[in-house]
Amino acid sequence: MSIDNQVFLNNNILLKKFLHENPKYYKYLNRDNKYIYELNNIMKDKYKLTLSDRINNLKNKIDMVNTFIDIFN
Repeated sequence: MSIDNQVFLNNNILLKKFLHENPKYYKYLNRDNKYIYELNNIMKDKYKLTLSDRINNLKNKIDMVNTFIDIFN
């Protein structure tokens, strides 16, 4: 693995955790240095950190608050 990838992993704790949980991706990182960006996208999908997931999470929280307000009224 290249030094750039190691620095990127050390700066991104979630990606490092994901890589430790899924060691099969080490092979891909060793073969292709640019795979780190693809791996970052895979990690975001798995941990639900994409923009659409965050919007859905916010929507669910707003719906929950709305439900509480309706119950207390």
